[in-house]
Amino acid sequence: MAARPPDGEDQEKGDGDVRSAVVRFLSCPESYPEPTSEVELRETHLSCVFLTDESVYKLKKPLRYDFLDFSTLEARRRNCETEVRLNAELAPSIYEGVVTLAEDPHDGLNLEGRGEPIETLVKMRRLPDEWNLENRLGEDRVRARDVKKAARQLARFYAGQDAKRRVKADDIEDKVGECLEELADLPVDVDEEMTALGVALREALRSQRQPLEQRHQLDVHGDLRPEHVYLGEEPVFIDRLEFDPELRLMDPLEELSFFAMECERRDGGWIGSQFLDVYREETGDPAPEALVALYTAYRALLWAVLAARHLEREDHRKPWGRITRDYLRRGLRALGS
Repeated sequence: MAARPPDGEDQEKGDGDVRSAVVRFLSCPESYPEPTSEVELRETHLSCVFLTDESVYKLKKPLRYDFLDFSTLEARRRNCETEVRLNAELAPSIYEGVVTLAEDPHDGLNLEGRGEPIETLVKMRRLPDEWNLENRLGEDRVRARDVKKAARQLARFYAGQDAKRRVKADDIEDKVGECLEELADLPVDVDEEMTALGVALREALRSQRQPLEQRHQLDVHGDLRPEHVYLGEEPVFIDRLEFDPELRLMDPLEELSFFAMECERRDGGWIGSQFLDVYREETGDPAPEALVALYTAYRALLWAVLAARHLEREDHRKPWGRITRDYLRRGLRALGS
């Protein structure tokens, strides 16, 4: 989990008028080298994503947090290059490279790099929305054979990674303490669930310390959720976490436990179970259910904090209080509490 943002609003650098002009330019179909009938803008916390008929252009926001710094053009360029490089293995042929948006003194903004560089964007091949796992879950049309194929591909990715370091129970326990302390200060009424999950997690860490510390952390996806999985003949996993390599270092079982919980939240619990079973078959890792439960509860606590932070920012786009409580309760259920 990432550190909290610094006090105050997101730190945007540069001329706001220039930024607005860039967004307007990228929202026009005529701005792109390839023909497109329309441009759709989808906004995430860190990026503005422009979808043409065949491509995706990702524009990083000029943000600065404790855990990332996109406040300069050079920093955003480096991040775009890192994103393309990191995603080559799990999403081959999808990430096509970086594109320079420049301003020419004669014909203005362009995506051919003519003139003074203004921004760097990640360019991707657009995938059909109907291949997206989250969309398929919402429409209840996920096929078991597609899930198994994707699970096998991910398991082989894990099997090809070198172990970086052993899991440390003390590090997890420290993070649990930090999360509980932060959650207690956030504007959400979940004291009962939070306290109960803290007790259950610490007990699980005590009972599972030995098998936990025999496990290793790898350089994994880092943000494996249904929205980042595309099924089909060649399944791909997009949006591998790029801005902090430390956040990608984890036990694959932790990542799969979180993914299984996210599938369950969308009424697709069988999908997470399938991914875990295929992982066991492909890697020979017994992946004990007790550790799956521990990791599920741990990730539930982390994401409860992330959800509750939206309340501190007075973000009312989603029912963050209910989402926070739901994560805590899922964590408790995972540990049988």
